[in-house]
Amino acid sequence: MIEAHYHRRNLPHIYIPERSYFITFRLKGSLLMRKLYELRNILEAKHKAQSKAEVYEVNKKFFAEYDKSLDTANKGPKFLYVDKITDIIIGSFKYYDRKDYSLVCVCIMPNHVHVLFTLLEKSRSLDKIMQSVKRYSALQINRQLNRSGTVWQPESYDHVIRDEDEYFNIIRYILDNPIKAGLIDNWFEWKGTFISDYLKEMLE
Repeated sequence: MIEAHYHRRNLPHIYIPERSYFITFRLKGSLLMRKLYELRNILEAKHKAQSKAEVYEVNKKFFAEYDKSLDTANKGPKFLYVDKITDIIIGSFKYYDRKDYSLVCVCIMPNHVHVLFTLLEKSRSLDKIMQSVKRYSALQINRQLNRSGTVWQPESYDHVIRDEDEYFNIIRYILDNPIKAGLIDNWFEWKGTFISDYLKEMLE
């Protein structure tokens, strides 16, 4: 029997082993308070939703606006897209590959990160995994940039993949994010992208 893990910070999350998760997390201070209030108003519509389909559409609308806001942010920190910083973040995820999850792909944008992985049968809960990744990468990033203080916003956006079609749509979304943001023309030009060997074979 598959056990679902429930974790609550600002929003409820259900974590199911052996399922694939699409996660987005961002730098602290990367969104203005005004924009956060606008995003919160979108989520309020979930209380009026009458079905799972309606909840899904609200979540989809929320994330689209959330990611767009990060891609177009004119203010806030944007120090992630530096070679040594991207190496730290990708290395943090690769460290737990085959220990807690099977890593599929990562895309590091200037102020946020997208990642897709599949939890293993005996993995830790998703919140514990992300705490480990954030804690280690934050320590190394601060050392590299000779800075101190909080690096990551505590809350992450996570979405459990429903089926195979959505799985591949999410992969394409992650790889195309720098293109959508107007930063490159082809996904493979982005130095902040990592893809697993099996995904690389599929794309060749």
